[in-house]
Amino acid sequence: MQARYGIIARQKATSVRNFAKSAILLFLALRVGDVVNLAAGMWFVPKYVSPEEIGAVLPLTSFATFLSLPVFAFAMTVMKESAVLHAAGERAKVKSLLSGVFAAVGAALVLVLVVSCIAVPHFLKQMRVSDASAGILVVSAAFLGCVAPVYTDALQSMKRFKSLAAVEICGSIVRFLAMLATMPFRALAGYFAGQAALPAFRIAGSVIALRRDLSVPAEPYWNRETVRRVTLAFLAVCAYQVAPMAAALVEQTTLRTGLSAADSAGYYMISRFSDFLYYLTFPLLLVMFPYTADAARRSASTSPYVLKCMAATLVAAALMSAAYFFFGKELLSLMPHGSEYAAYAKYMPWLVPMAALTTCQVFHTNAEVSAGRFGFLLWLVPLHVVYAVALKLRFSGGNAPDMTTLLCWFGAMSFLRFACSAISLSRDAVLSRRLKRQ
Repeated sequence: MQARYGIIARQKATSVRNFAKSAILLFLALRVGDVVNLAAGMWFVPKYVSPEEIGAVLPLTSFATFLSLPVFAFAMTVMKESAVLHAAGERAKVKSLLSGVFAAVGAALVLVLVVSCIAVPHFLKQMRVSDASAGILVVSAAFLGCVAPVYTDALQSMKRFKSLAAVEICGSIVRFLAMLATMPFRALAGYFAGQAALPAFRIAGSVIALRRDLSVPAEPYWNRETVRRVTLAFLAVCAYQVAPMAAALVEQTTLRTGLSAADSAGYYMISRFSDFLYYLTFPLLLVMFPYTADAARRSASTSPYVLKCMAATLVAAALMSAAYFFFGKELLSLMPHGSEYAAYAKYMPWLVPMAALTTCQVFHTNAEVSAGRFGFLLWLVPLHVVYAVALKLRFSGGNAPDMTTLLCWFGAMSFLRFACSAISLSRDAVLSRRLKRQ
């Protein structure tokens, strides 16, 4: 009995070490990409995009991502399926899975393009954007950004983190060169050209990296039961994504249309600093998914992974908020024309805890998706639908908001997301302990 417990303890220790090594590797690789993100968000955009159009960058990105939601949801569904298959050593079935995915992505592309041709021109006009070519590139960037996870998630689910790190580093360099070549001539369109270049390279790099893993003969995988399971999971993931994305789109359009051009530009400038938190926590999210999927397959609890990631996020957020409270104006002045937005520096410490609470919710709900559990939709969907409708009604019909009021709404929503996740996570932990005792 003691020998058995010793083996289990060593297996857990090995799993933790592998998790930590993979997270550190991806953290370092993604930091290279963050240099490009910083150059884009904090130097290229303020330098080349006019103040009247800076505030349109975030809502345009949210709108295009919303249009590409079906592809994104399908990619996440595939990631769950491939993670389970790889954990079981079924590489031949992974190949069959991905073959079916590629065909489905092609069909989704046609649908997205049709909808985009109808919707994008109207949205550009609403966002006060005069460059029509930006619309094509926005949709291209969003679609490619949603297709790329089909390929990179296959690397992730197979725990090919070294290959994934190489793809991220090289893709960031390609993105930087694309923006460097285009933004001086067509600022907003050039920015989204760079946004499209990164996922395009991710697709190409991942296909090359996957050739060795998928060189085995394919085994039959798709059948009526598999299609039914994947379809139900796809619909559940769509429900998981559509409500938060719709709420985010309403937030961004309210910022752009409700605030003045100067205020929406100010929000863009200060929100670049809260994005530092995502740079720190995103590697944890990437690494956590296959581990929680594997834990669920073994009927083990996913809570330890989620709690560790949440704790790291909250600690990092506290440190960042303190830094912005004391040195916000000085940091903001480092951006091109940043000193012109010094009045908005007081909001910088607000945005970080809001981002942290939302990130904690994503850790929990993504772990649930990896485990094939979708009970959280019972609170997540109604919460975001009610919030989006309330926000739209409150600030429509000439009821123009101010920055403080909007941030209070955003902050309240972030807290509610976190609270619901914390309650759900605590219930799961209690249930897991009871099952162990039995």
